[in-house]
Amino acid sequence: MNYEEAVNYFLDIPRFAAKKHDLSGLRRFLEELGNPDRRLKIIHVAGTNGKGSVCAFLESILREQGMKTAAFTSPHLVRVNERFRFDGESVDDGTFLEAFLAVRQAAEKLEREGVSHPTFFEFAFLMFMVMCKTRAPQWVILETGMGGRLDATNVIEKPQLVVITSVGLDHMQYLAPPWRPSPERRRGF
Repeated sequence: MNYEEAVNYFLDIPRFAAKKHDLSGLRRFLEELGNPDRRLKIIHVAGTNGKGSVCAFLESILREQGMKTAAFTSPHLVRVNERFRFDGESVDDGTFLEAFLAVRQAAEKLEREGVSHPTFFEFAFLMFMVMCKTRAPQWVILETGMGGRLDATNVIEKPQLVVITSVGLDHMQYLAPPWRPSPERRRGF
């Protein structure tokens, strides 16, 4: 498989699955990939607005101090490689392909064991963890996806720092069972 075929496969993974993995399912994927997250110093950035800016600021501050950094953000604007940055640069096609093949192999193995294929965001997150394993950055900056307790990035057990920007009620249809605002909320309080 070449880079273009890998990108096509990756972009064809459904964005929203009927059923996301719970964190123990994602942990199985990370175990299959050698638990790359357990050796990383991670800054986890969550919230509704401002996550990308906070990630960019943190990355810039750390790089200015001479640190080797890795950043996982979304969405990409032009090329899918933009989601995965090391020392301020998007990964090259070879690094993308190598990580893609590792995650696809793990997914195929676990599917034979009855574990469903990772969603688009889960697959991207797992690829980033594989890239971090081989690149060994000093600091890793993770931007959550849509958030919620089942967000793939929440599988990280011991982040060094957690940053939470402002939180709104976006994407409730994907994050929780049917939600009903409290009587105060319905009245606009």
